Amino acid sequence: MARRYGDDEIARVLSKLGRRTGKGNRWTQSRVAYVRKKYNIATPDLDKLDPDILTLGQATKYCSVSDTTLMRLIKEKVLAVEQVAPYAPLEIQRADLGGEPVSSILQRLKATGKLSFDGNTLANQRSLFDENQ
Repeated sequence: MARRYGDDEIARVLSKLGRRTGKGNRWTQSRVAYVRKKYNIATPDLDKLDPDILTLGQATKYCSVSDTTLMRLIKEKVLAVEQVAPYAPLEIQRADLGGEPVSSILQRLKATGKLSFDGNTLANQRSLFDENQ
């Protein structure tokens, strides 16, 4: 995580995992920064990060859909995702978002307002855009 994420994100993950510092304290951004400095661990260079790996937040902006929509695709195993540690940000390949079947599902969602897999509209899902419902 040290090469890809900032001190705040690392502190959040360590705290969620229940990890403590050597003195038994919770991890904070400043404590992670201190460890980086002490052990000469470089901070991530944002210019050198792989632009083809997106976090869930970046992927929602890239696709112009909600995180809930992408989470449904992940849950249905339509969209592949990686995570370097529990509670770490989800990482999604940009190519997976533009490839099939994800791109056609998202196009159908934007056109109809309904999330459907394999061309079958989910039976109980109501359209967000129909005023008659």
